[in-house]
Amino acid sequence: MSKSIENFFYPKSICIAGASSKEKSIGYELLRSIKNYGFTGKILPVNPKAESILGYKCFKSINDIKGQIDLALVVVPKFAIDDTIKSLLVKKVRSIVLVTAGFKEVGKQGADDEKKLLELIRKNKARLIGPNCMGVISTFDDIKLNATFVAEKPEKGKTAFLSQSGAIGAAVLNSLRETDIKFGHFVSVGNKADISENDLLPFWEKDNRIKIITLYLESFSSGEELINMIIYQKIKKPVIILKAGRSSAGIKAALSHTGALGSSDSVVDAVLDQFGIIRVDDLNELFNTSKGFENFTMPLGKRIAVVTNAGGPAILTVDSLEKENLILSNLSENTKNKLRKIAPPQGSVNNPVDLLPGGTKEQYRKVNEILCEDKNVDAIISIFVEPVMVPAFPVIEEINSIKSKKPIFQVVMPLPEFWNEYRINSKTKTPLFKNSEDPAKVISNMLFYSNRKKIEVKSIKHISSSYSKGFLSLSQTKKLLKKYNIQLKKDQLITPNEIKNVAGKIKYPIVLKGISNKAVHKTEFKGVIVNIKNENELITTSKEIIKNFKNKKIDVEKFLIQPFIEAQHELLIGGFRDPAFGPMIMFGSGGKYVEVYKDTCIKSAYLSEKDIDDFINKTQIGQILNGIRGAKKIKLNKLYSLINSVSLMMLENPNISEFDFNPVLIKNDGSLHLVDVRIKIN
Repeated sequence: MSKSIENFFYPKSICIAGASSKEKSIGYELLRSIKNYGFTGKILPVNPKAESILGYKCFKSINDIKGQIDLALVVVPKFAIDDTIKSLLVKKVRSIVLVTAGFKEVGKQGADDEKKLLELIRKNKARLIGPNCMGVISTFDDIKLNATFVAEKPEKGKTAFLSQSGAIGAAVLNSLRETDIKFGHFVSVGNKADISENDLLPFWEKDNRIKIITLYLESFSSGEELINMIIYQKIKKPVIILKAGRSSAGIKAALSHTGALGSSDSVVDAVLDQFGIIRVDDLNELFNTSKGFENFTMPLGKRIAVVTNAGGPAILTVDSLEKENLILSNLSENTKNKLRKIAPPQGSVNNPVDLLPGGTKEQYRKVNEILCEDKNVDAIISIFVEPVMVPAFPVIEEINSIKSKKPIFQVVMPLPEFWNEYRINSKTKTPLFKNSEDPAKVISNMLFYSNRKKIEVKSIKHISSSYSKGFLSLSQTKKLLKKYNIQLKKDQLITPNEIKNVAGKIKYPIVLKGISNKAVHKTEFKGVIVNIKNENELITTSKEIIKNFKNKKIDVEKFLIQPFIEAQHELLIGGFRDPAFGPMIMFGSGGKYVEVYKDTCIKSAYLSEKDIDDFINKTQIGQILNGIRGAKKIKLNKLYSLINSVSLMMLENPNISEFDFNPVLIKNDGSLHLVDVRIKIN
């Protein structure tokens, strides 16, 4: 592990530059949090005007400190930051947390200041968390570090939590007593000027004390770097991400069909799903899922048994199971016979098993044990709504004491005083769920991680090409595609003046397309006419296209003549370069109504064979090609080969910003015909 990163969480000495004797100031509250949490190392406050603060001797300057400083927390005013950082670097401090704000989050001047600060940090081979952050926490007994200005005392756990938002981090810390969230490490990264999620993920992967990694992100520092860490198995632990900004406007600069359909949030969804990273919708799901990994055995599958003493919560649970693609277990007759001896006559031994409001701790225990023994059950959700006659605490503790290889997720809806009793008196303190819909989501997320595929590594060589910026010409396009064994449909490119000369020499039927650099989508200019059957039709339609273009105040530069093909289906195969995640591939229904149908699937260009299967299975056109509802299945080996080729083209040519094959015509014999191709160079 990198020592400079390790010292953020396992320091033996801490300097607080900007420690203050003024209560409620950040410099005071930060020092008080460190003291009250019981940091096991040396605490070195720096304040030129104070002799001591909170019982600690103060140093007039950083230069006055003798000995090693493992970690520095900087809370001085912005005007004093340069001198403070330089003093720390002279003292060979290589791990710095800059809490002070006023950098790129406030505008251009702040961004320039942050850039200069980062240059200084990197020149001295130091590492920086922040600026504009709230600090770090390490809960382990040999460290006991709460270097934040939040007074809560988090309990030790096995989860690492990174927050890009200080406010979200503070909200989580302030809710610890209510939510029972536990973690090993917490870090607020602020502006991510230097240290980002991509630095901390491999660190936490190697730290044996950390089992689960959770992230709240507003942006990805380099999504492609994250992808490569997964591909090359540098990250194997569960990674759970809450990514804000689902309503982002998308890729505004895109000119192709592919770019128009690829919004930034759909890219995030696609990439995280592709590489086995769990994306959650809110903080509740983030930490519930983390608790699932930390405290429960992995469900063996998606067959779930439900136990309840109330109908409404059980119905909500069953609805949530269906939503998460989980199923109610089909209980064996042997199991039902055993349950009949325990459940009340008016109850139910079907799934969900209903013990009615009078269900006791003994009944709950026996029912859960019987369900654990059923081979048709992979996991259990046990729901208890506290009635007047049966207290919740004994029931919950009784179920917690069951020893089973199958996980039992308990939902409890008790009287308010239950929670305090459980926190104080529970022997196991196994996490409980307050909402009957929550366990299904947790089980689904755990199974998603468990079933993640092994990533295939492609052999890639970056190709340096001298193409100029903009769309490639037809000849350049053909030359590039030939390198990847991709052939365009046979065509003939002529000027408008040559139409009459060639009209009698070509084989009909044909397709005629008007070409102009100003016409991005030719159909929008009425520049494509198909199934032209003879010489007269060709001459007439060429005049129509010229007129249509002039109505849009542009000229036809060339005409493209291609054989007319009656294909069974029109496909779209495209690609674009996402700002965060790099090269992406899109597959779906093609043709001129592509934006209307929106039948597409997006994936990173780092494709496996399983990913191409997903293209087929997750699109309507793919299912049709695969022979849905008795239709004849089309052979797709040529389609698979084409998708593999274009993914390699995007990976090997970083200067391709986007490409569009639309439509790709496919016949019943599986043959493919590329009739319209655009490749844009950045």
